Amino acid sequence: MNRKIATEMNNKVVEFLSKYGTYPSIKKVDERTLKAENRLNNKLLKLQAGVEAEFIRALRERGYLPSSYRERRRFVSRIFEIPFQDMKTVIADESISGAELGRQMTLDDLVQEGLKVTFNSFSDRAKEKLWEKVYRFSDDTFMRIEGDFIQTLANGYNEGLGIDEVARNLRDDFKNLRDYRLRNIARTEIQSAQNEGSHQTMQDYGVRYKQWLTVGDDRVRGNDPYDEYDHIHLHGQVVEFDEEYSNGMMYPGDRSGDIGDWINCRCRERPYIPRKGEIILTTPYYPSA
Repeated sequence: MNRKIATEMNNKVVEFLSKYGTYPSIKKVDERTLKAENRLNNKLLKLQAGVEAEFIRALRERGYLPSSYRERRRFVSRIFEIPFQDMKTVIADESISGAELGRQMTLDDLVQEGLKVTFNSFSDRAKEKLWEKVYRFSDDTFMRIEGDFIQTLANGYNEGLGIDEVARNLRDDFKNLRDYRLRNIARTEIQSAQNEGSHQTMQDYGVRYKQWLTVGDDRVRGNDPYDEYDHIHLHGQVVEFDEEYSNGMMYPGDRSGDIGDWINCRCRERPYIPRKGEIILTTPYYPSA
């Protein structure tokens, strides 16, 4: 069978399985992952305690809304500087635990496939590189949050609102931070670290193929016709270890991809061991069952 025919056949399989789906989804997020997410979320919530009161108190003491972007940015950054720095440190610390969890889950996968493996932890240098990488990426996350508060101040000034009215809007921003943003950060950071740990483990143990799996529920990207990003068609996709998936990412949560593909993503990667007699001619490849 030549490569062109093989590719055409594989495309038909992709089209069928993307529509009907026959691959085993994760079913649910691993209990250990949920515990790690909750632990990080709770730590972040504690670090933001009191910031809302301090922000509004400082604004009232000022007596007027900052009129320029530079003034607003300086005001917001001064309030958030210490708590956000502490949050970034906590996120980087917890990412190490997430990566170790990903390593354990991958080794479990290999054992289930009948391979004999010996558990070895990541080296101190590997942990240090991950810590630095996560801390650096967190800068962008918290800059976006600061940007939201800066915009609230700008809206208040442009609309001619008083301090009390702007304070109410700021309280809504803080509620959104507590109820949604920090949870979103915790999920994204733990899942990304877990998948990076899994990916590194596959490299360490010489795994040749990797597979993308979704949770398989109605929240997966692509279920909603208005979703810009589609992870449904990625479910079950197999590529060589050093190859990108069809969305250009090396693994779920890969920050080199578009933010819409990795933020709040619950997908995971696992090693794919071809069955006896199974021949992978082209990638991306979708197993027939």
